[in-house]
Amino acid sequence: MTDRALLVCDRAPELSPLARLQATPLGPPPCLGTDECPFEPQRLIKIANVRALARYPSALRTLIRLSFRAEELADLTTQARKNGPEEAARTFIAAHPSVASLGEVRVAVLLPASTDREAYEAHSFESAALLVEREIEAERASRAAHFKVEVFDDGCSAPRAYKYLTDALGTGEYGALSAVAGPACGAAFADVARQSPAHAMPVLAYSPQAPPPPTATGLALLAAGDARLHTELWASLMSQMHWHRLAVLSETATRAALDVVRLRDYEVAHSELPDDGSGVHEELISQWAKRTAEANSRIVYACLEDAREVRAALCAGHGAGLTPGAGAVWLLPAALPAGWLRAAPGERLACSAAQLAAVAEGHLRAKPAWEAEWSPQARDAWATRCAGCVPRAALLYDTLKLWAAALGRLLKANPAAIDDLHRPEHVRTLIDDATSTEFIGLTGLFNWTLSDGVHARTTPLVLQQWRNGSYETVGRWERGALNLVPGALRWFTSDGRVPDDGGERCGLRPLADLLRTDCRTAFIVLAALLLSALVGALAALALYCRRRADREYRAHLEALRLRTYGLKPGGLDRWEVPRERVVINRKLGTGAFGTVYGGHALFAEDRGWTAVAVKTLKAGATTEEKLDFLSEAEAMKRFDHKNVVRLLGVVTKTEPVCTVMEFMLYGDLKNYLLARRHLAAAEVGLNGISTDEAAEEVSPRRLTAMALDAARALSYLAQLRYVHRDVAARNCLVSAHRVVKLADFGMTRLVFENDYYRFSRKGMLPVRWMAPESLALGVFSPASDVWSFGVLLYEIVTFGSLPFQGLSNSEVLARVKAGHTLELPTGLKPQLEGLIKSCWRQDYKTRPAASEVAAFLADSPRLLAPCLDVPLDSMPLDADPPWRTARDRAEARWVSWAAPASAATDTTYLSDAPPGEGDAFLPEPATP
Repeated sequence: MTDRALLVCDRAPELSPLARLQATPLGPPPCLGTDECPFEPQRLIKIANVRALARYPSALRTLIRLSFRAEELADLTTQARKNGPEEAARTFIAAHPSVASLGEVRVAVLLPASTDREAYEAHSFESAALLVEREIEAERASRAAHFKVEVFDDGCSAPRAYKYLTDALGTGEYGALSAVAGPACGAAFADVARQSPAHAMPVLAYSPQAPPPPTATGLALLAAGDARLHTELWASLMSQMHWHRLAVLSETATRAALDVVRLRDYEVAHSELPDDGSGVHEELISQWAKRTAEANSRIVYACLEDAREVRAALCAGHGAGLTPGAGAVWLLPAALPAGWLRAAPGERLACSAAQLAAVAEGHLRAKPAWEAEWSPQARDAWATRCAGCVPRAALLYDTLKLWAAALGRLLKANPAAIDDLHRPEHVRTLIDDATSTEFIGLTGLFNWTLSDGVHARTTPLVLQQWRNGSYETVGRWERGALNLVPGALRWFTSDGRVPDDGGERCGLRPLADLLRTDCRTAFIVLAALLLSALVGALAALALYCRRRADREYRAHLEALRLRTYGLKPGGLDRWEVPRERVVINRKLGTGAFGTVYGGHALFAEDRGWTAVAVKTLKAGATTEEKLDFLSEAEAMKRFDHKNVVRLLGVVTKTEPVCTVMEFMLYGDLKNYLLARRHLAAAEVGLNGISTDEAAEEVSPRRLTAMALDAARALSYLAQLRYVHRDVAARNCLVSAHRVVKLADFGMTRLVFENDYYRFSRKGMLPVRWMAPESLALGVFSPASDVWSFGVLLYEIVTFGSLPFQGLSNSEVLARVKAGHTLELPTGLKPQLEGLIKSCWRQDYKTRPAASEVAAFLADSPRLLAPCLDVPLDSMPLDADPPWRTARDRAEARWVSWAAPASAATDTTYLSDAPPGEGDAFLPEPATP
């Protein structure tokens, strides 16, 4: 080299051959090694898909742990430049296989260590929890992860216990925390379990607890059983002892355990001690004991966790006279620590030790069968394994073992689950595995039941009695039944008999015993029964009066000779309109039943007067006509469709009987078409070109819309399984808005499972509109209505032309029965001709349904067009019934010259004719 100055640039010259040069380094300090440079000029940035990493946290943790040495990075860079990034990555992964490392899962055990409450032996539970960790860590061959137990002192405080969970979220320990065991105290457990869904955190109860709220039941495992079962045991005991009164002293921690309907019926004096952290509430306990003694309650249940409060309750009971010698029976919790009868150092009781022992003599408790019946071998094995641990700590040991086994199976099947233990499917897998896999621990076999949505271990309860310093088994409660050992219970009353519950003696005592209550409540029940009997008598009297009124009403109908036909006029009571609310102002026409009037009716004060049509039953009507008249109203009250004339009310309790229906401005469709026939002729002359509003009246769109309205009405009736039997233009009414509505339901009948109605009564029928099967066999069905609808289409396109023009009714009958149909006019559209012919098929099963016809017409809004190439002459009426007068026959001819065969059953003809001789609805005209 020359003597000139030379500047050499390199990323790390001290790590390259340039280091042999005798040169002065410039710039940042040198690298400390091959993997660490204080001032790295080339930073390694890891880029990832955030959404994908959110779904796969295992990939995120792998990416975080990913690191490169300088040589590896240099080699990876060289390969990327030479072979491309993807090939370089594959080569690098193949050359650097992953090294498996065990992760870590934890279970937090919440213990009441630093608390003044004498509730649980925290040191025993802590020893049992740590023992589980040591034993599982010793099983190196089978473990899938490091199992750690983290013990936390909650001090029986709910805020403190919950704060542990929130702190775990902030310290990064939440991910490895698979479950929380405890807290042991009821109030703290309830709060932690209530909040568990927010953290997706399973909660394991190693002390008897009640189920959490429904939102959290899926995450709770009650390994010590459901605490409410103890209360059910006491309810069963009281039932067998015939006790009905109970005094209860509880606290916030045990409130949920008392939430049993069976026990609530026995409570007389109940006090709940507050959870304010102020220690033993001696004053409140003393007041409760006094109230209990004043109420003469002798069955006393101290549902408490704190042994200090139990001792205070016993002393208060001694002061109030609630002693076994006086007939008091004390029910105490089974989870009290050993030596609970001895006062703690510095504790001042309201009674002496001897008095305390005297009150406690003979008390009862309910203990889990596994603990009460634990064999000496199991006790010795537990004492050897966990020196100084109480038997109840073995339950925590088994619970943690059970959970660790479920974790092991989950991680073995899905190793990636260790990075996302709180995923809902992983939590469900753990709980399902723990409750469905057979597990036998030191406390026996774990059998689980699903009660109110929560998994609880099922175990029998043993009823024990304290006698002479030890407990004796006196009964066993299993599967909802309490079996007492005969003669095992001892009572310390003066006569040695079973004490009573202190209930008062009265004349209603048998009733009170039957109802499991006191005399006062029995008196109230008896009074309620007598009051109910009085109300029942009044109701019977009202029913009698109603039936009497009904009999008078039926007597009124008897005059109409309707009773023998089985009609139920009472079904029209809801539609009854007072006669004075119907005002008649004009006559619209005369029909088969009587006269049709126009007027107004007042149905509600706030609705004003409504325009209506009033149809009356004429004097001298036959029995069949009377029946058809009311039957029409019976049918119409069931219909509610925009294309069916609505029934608005009836007047049946005063003469004349009439029906009130909605008013249709343009009358029946037949007369509507006849009145506009000249417009149709003019329209045809203009070759279908509509030039004014009058032509619009008879346009194809208007005609098709009218036919569609009628088809929709028939479809509605078919859905309700009704057959109209008289579908014709004269029975279709036109509203002010040109909406066609089907009317005249005097012949309408309800069909049942056979979908047809067989007509057996002789009468005048509209033969020109009837189907062949109706004429031949008297059978009517929705298909026969479709045949009549085909004739209606003929009437519409011909603008009111009479079907079978020029033929008598007898000739029409013979022609249709022979298989012939109407001759269609020329000029029909092929689609319309096909539709009409499909309606006239001889086999009624092949005819289209009314709904199909309506759909076809809706798809072709201009299908119907005027076809006036038909004769206009009419035919004379057939013979009328003998009761008709010459005036009746003349009015019938004037009203409908086009429908002689159905005149006897038509009820919707509208005209401007003067009143008839038989009309009694309007006053007689005044004589000049």
